[in-house]
Amino acid sequence: MNSITVWLVHIDGILIQFYRLTGLTFLDYLLGTFMLALMSVILGELTISLALRFNKGHVHAITDNMVRMNNLSIMALTTRDKKSYKACNDTANDAFGKYFFNMIAYSASALWPAFFALAWMQTRFRQVEFPLPYPLEIIMPAVGYFPTFLLCYILARILFKNVRSYLPYFSSVQKQLDEADQEKSERMMTFSDLMVEKSEGVRS
Repeated sequence: MNSITVWLVHIDGILIQFYRLTGLTFLDYLLGTFMLALMSVILGELTISLALRFNKGHVHAITDNMVRMNNLSIMALTTRDKKSYKACNDTANDAFGKYFFNMIAYSASALWPAFFALAWMQTRFRQVEFPLPYPLEIIMPAVGYFPTFLLCYILARILFKNVRSYLPYFSSVQKQLDEADQEKSERMMTFSDLMVEKSEGVRS
């Protein structure tokens, strides 16, 4: 028996209690699955918030470098310095790649509880199916635990997004993220800024 299976066995007695709240089988399944999805969302958001806190300096350095090199490349266009533009743009693309994959990694860290939840649901509800009404039954006669969990997970994420600013820990995390955005040293320029500068030059 591997470590994941042992862990699932240990938490089984806790998680199954969420499926015994009312005594009504279908309602208990929906309530239990939603609670499981909500716990997955909260644990995932807790994980990503801790990761961002511990790596705040690294993330800020990557972001600042990406913005700075992007702005330098756009400013090089204003002077028609193609060599400088290419050099800055290549560096900006590298910085954007690092930023992008960092954000992908952080986003993935928010999903690990959902995979464990699904692994547990497989041990409990692998053979459970819910028949779909007509005309959906033409495409798919029934659905299992995965689609129901996915729907509950989406609803739980929407709920969490709307209430996170009222939750003690997560409200402070959101405040820090907002403050970090306001403290950025530079605003990322776009090609539209060049158009504005040209129009102002024409007017002057």
